[in-house]
Amino acid sequence: MIKRNFPEEDIDIVYTWVDGSDPLFVSEKRKYARQYEPGETRDTSSANRFRDNGELLFSLRSVEKFAPWVRKIHIVTNGQVPAWLNTDCERISVVTHEQIFSNRDHLPVFNSNAIEMNLHRINGLSRRFLYLNDDLFLNKHIDRSDFTVDRSGQYFFFDNTPLYSNCHQGRVHDRAYAHTQMVARRLHQMDVKRRLPSHCPQLYDRDVLYRLEELFQDAFIETSSHRFRDPQDIVLRILYAIYIFETAERNKGHEQKTLPWNPDEYIFLMLNSHVWPSVKFLAVAGLRRPRFLCINDDIETSDSDRMVRLAFRMLLRWLFPWPSKFEKRKNGLLGK
Repeated sequence: MIKRNFPEEDIDIVYTWVDGSDPLFVSEKRKYARQYEPGETRDTSSANRFRDNGELLFSLRSVEKFAPWVRKIHIVTNGQVPAWLNTDCERISVVTHEQIFSNRDHLPVFNSNAIEMNLHRINGLSRRFLYLNDDLFLNKHIDRSDFTVDRSGQYFFFDNTPLYSNCHQGRVHDRAYAHTQMVARRLHQMDVKRRLPSHCPQLYDRDVLYRLEELFQDAFIETSSHRFRDPQDIVLRILYAIYIFETAERNKGHEQKTLPWNPDEYIFLMLNSHVWPSVKFLAVAGLRRPRFLCINDDIETSDSDRMVRLAFRMLLRWLFPWPSKFEKRKNGLLGK
């Protein structure tokens, strides 16, 4: 039997990013939030979801060091561009919402679920790509083989946490998890106990996303039209996983992996205004340097939030002190 050596597959990275402190953004967000009645269930006020702590700069530093094989990095924004970003770098592509939303009436948008419904329309995007939130950092080398089984199969990472399944009660994003599962019953009517996808790089196949859009056209359009997070959003990573593992698609060699929370492989932190617990967990993350580190800003405005955010930024500077080629030069040197 002749063994064929295929060329290594091009894989891009896609980020979504926003600077929630920008006065124009704040004004626009408030304007559209006022259009909803007080009793309507929307997630319109969580400032921490839009707050920029400089995470993208350090996430890009981690990607350059630990995933140098990535072909191109697409940063999807509402038109904002980080002041430090080297847009002359040929590996960087800034993509605006206007370039990927087929219906411009859905803009402006403040809903990450709606934005994710349109990522597959990025011009020049590789067939398979990794999707990262800007609060995700790498501390160890990753390779294509950590995500791809072969030229058609892939690994998908799950936590041991059961997936929320009550459409009628709970927080907006939890109810969206349940709604996604309800919509996915079009694929089959079986009741399946599912787990939450991990907060780590997620590999997507662009062709599969187009297929999902055809199968769930009305749900894609509805989610895309929600300017703010809504209980009837489709959550892409959940719908994608259901399709991959609960339809005939699973026969293409896809595999599930459990990604247990442990200090060496995977840490997911939810920072809050409780100073010492947050600082303690940040210190553990800094000492152990897990392969995948996600630090979610769930800090409400209070007298203590500045201290927690300062500790967060200090950790990022300590973990990723080197400048990257994705940053502008300053005074003849790279970086800030």
